[in-house]
Amino acid sequence: MRTSLQYRLSASISLAVVAIAAIAAGFTFIATLKEAHLAQDKQLRQTAHLISRVQARPITLAVRQRISGIRLEERIVVRFLREPGAEGPGGQEGPPLFPDRLPDGLQTVSIGAESWRTFVMTDADGVRIALAQQTAVRDAVAVRSALRSLIPFALLAPVLVLLVRLLIQQLFGPLRQLALETGRRGSGDVGQLDPSGLPDEIQPFVAEINRLLMRVDRAMQAQRRFVADAAHELRSPLTAMSLQAERLTAADMPGEARQRLLALTDGLKRNRLMLDQLLALARSQQGGDGTAASDVSLQQTIRRVIEELYPLAEERGIDLGVVGADDATVEVQALDLRMLVKNLVDNAIRYSPGGGRVDVLVLPREGAVDLIVDDTGPGIPEDERDRVFDAFYRVLGNGQEGGSGLGLAIVKAVADKVGATVSLAHPPARAGLRVVVRFKR
Repeated sequence: MRTSLQYRLSASISLAVVAIAAIAAGFTFIATLKEAHLAQDKQLRQTAHLISRVQARPITLAVRQRISGIRLEERIVVRFLREPGAEGPGGQEGPPLFPDRLPDGLQTVSIGAESWRTFVMTDADGVRIALAQQTAVRDAVAVRSALRSLIPFALLAPVLVLLVRLLIQQLFGPLRQLALETGRRGSGDVGQLDPSGLPDEIQPFVAEINRLLMRVDRAMQAQRRFVADAAHELRSPLTAMSLQAERLTAADMPGEARQRLLALTDGLKRNRLMLDQLLALARSQQGGDGTAASDVSLQQTIRRVIEELYPLAEERGIDLGVVGADDATVEVQALDLRMLVKNLVDNAIRYSPGGGRVDVLVLPREGAVDLIVDDTGPGIPEDERDRVFDAFYRVLGNGQEGGSGLGLAIVKAVADKVGATVSLAHPPARAGLRVVVRFKR
């Protein structure tokens, strides 16, 4: 029950309500007790004053003597009344204020513009006495006491609302944390959600989500294995065909046949490159070979890739080089970083026109490091920059060398794997494309 959201929510709100009610009750009790003691003290003062006056002579309204701590309108008035049927002057001095024929008991009497709450009694000797107090004073005291009892509730009600809100936020904190962690995941991250600390009511839902992720992961793994197996199986026949085509080039054949053979050889080369990229993509999506990540120098990786691709750049007349001497290390698998850099530089060389330029630089930043590759190619329109990371998607109408549409897909897969981000932009002060890969340090 301690891990049940319903139980914890009910218990927390109940405890908060009981605590606020206890505080309000204590405040009201203390205030009411103080008010009652004050009223009792006033009654003692008036009673002592009345007794002292009765011993001297009957009390009349005409007698105005101030009592310490009691306002004049708060005084209790004592009047002696005539007996019913009696004639002659009664016990009231001055003009009569209360009718002599008032019945015994509690009653409200109107005298002029004032209303009096009156109690009339007749003692054993037949003496009739009326004790009265203005109803306006009594009502004011009652209203003041009632309002005072509402003060703690008016003050503590917002506190209760705030306390309940804080309790609910705390109880739903694990759910918000799980949502944030899930939102930060990459598109290929199908790892299991951590159900620890979640309420019992959410556990079945998270368990079903984890089962769904397991099924999705199995389907993705099967698809990647199929791609890798198909690419691997196709490499052998393509290699054999390439060797046979190379042997045919040494044979004596007409010019038209040789041109067609060269076109066939170029097609075989592109297909072999596409198969190599398919294998690289499958490897990057499957998580590599299990080698642990380590600190790898960006400059060293860039220079090795440039040495490998320099013949291709020289063949096309591309000015390929590194800008600046800044270096930084990133925690990745060396093979993953080499694959990422190689595909970026290879794409830049292939899509840059003859006599163009490809610059690679490392730009350290606070808490991050940027790997930047600039080229002088046709660039990518802004409305297609999100789609070029999809496998086999190519920008049409650029007039450049055909490709398989897998280079940037491999870059994006490796970047997601190592926790980096990839963005596309225009290089400053020239046409072309800038690819920025930002690694966290």
